[in-house]
Amino acid sequence: MSRFEIRQLEHLDEFRQVERIQNSVWGTLAASSELMTVTAKYGGVVLGALANRRVVGFIYAFLARRHGRLVHWSHMMAVEARYRDRGLGFRMKLAHRRLALKQGVKAICWTYDPLQSRNAFLNIARLGGLVSEYLPDCYGKFPSLIEGGLPSDRFVVDWKIASRRVASWLDATSKHPPGFRTPRVNHTRVNARGFLENCTIAIDLRAPRLLVEVPANTDAMRTRALPLARRWRLEARKVFEHYFSAGYRVEDFSPPHATSDGRCFYLLKRSASGSRRR
Repeated sequence: MSRFEIRQLEHLDEFRQVERIQNSVWGTLAASSELMTVTAKYGGVVLGALANRRVVGFIYAFLARRHGRLVHWSHMMAVEARYRDRGLGFRMKLAHRRLALKQGVKAICWTYDPLQSRNAFLNIARLGGLVSEYLPDCYGKFPSLIEGGLPSDRFVVDWKIASRRVASWLDATSKHPPGFRTPRVNHTRVNARGFLENCTIAIDLRAPRLLVEVPANTDAMRTRALPLARRWRLEARKVFEHYFSAGYRVEDFSPPHATSDGRCFYLLKRSASGSRRR
């Protein structure tokens, strides 16, 4: 891990390397070198993870306002395929947090696909982000290799980087997965092709804490069982829109684990007032 350098990017050749990563990950370019140059100079952040002086991962964020608060909006983060699962995303997020706090910014926000378990683990379980907003088809139809032609639904992560909750969350040495006695919104089964599907979905539960299961292998599902992936998209939309409007928010995520038979769950928690929290 020590051979990787995490730092702000400043030079045109570095921004062009970020363009290369965007094209390799999504098959399209969302932030040009010109845009990244302006962003880096005027309050935003373009962070890179470098291996032997070569950019292999990046974060692109700009200044924004959300619900009246000044935030960094982290529009993109990606790591080259061969450098994933080495903790680079986590390290870049921590570096971004330090930079934002120095600027007096107290929150970083971004979107991600709620059915991508790898992203859920980083954003919720490791960083301590909170989610209470669901955006159906957030970006419309766009040419992303990852999307598989599905509606681009997204969670909005609110990472309150100056809060005691986040500080203590990041300091925690271990976390335990939510217990299976917590009521479950959806009950699932593995079908004949080895993919998870919903059997029943409950949208009338009122317990303080609820579990929502999501597939651990969404990318494979989109490649080999696209109609089922589309069904998951619409069923997840129904679940999260309902429970967010009822005053719940996502507070934790349990990744595939031996104690859960390789399954993964979001933990929803309702505020004391039962009203939507921002």
